[in-house]
Amino acid sequence: MRDTYLSKFYWKIKQRRGAKKAVIALSRKIMVVIYNLLKHKVVFNEQKFEDIRIKQETVKLKRITTEAKKLGYNLIAMEAS
Repeated sequence: MRDTYLSKFYWKIKQRRGAKKAVIALSRKIMVVIYNLLKHKVVFNEQKFEDIRIKQETVKLKRITTEAKKLGYNLIAMEAS
């Protein structure tokens, strides 16, 4: 199941920091998720992570566009083929 948020999180940390630190980081992330599920009495929903990822990408794109404009560049959107 490599298409899940937590799996992608693990592999990203593993590439940068190594397997041991990735396991610890993932364990902490899972504990935070469990804590928040119990605290707010909600059901786990993987789609929420996808929504957050899309929002983060939108903010990142906006920041890059703003920086490019400050440097005098004009970005043109291209359609994905």
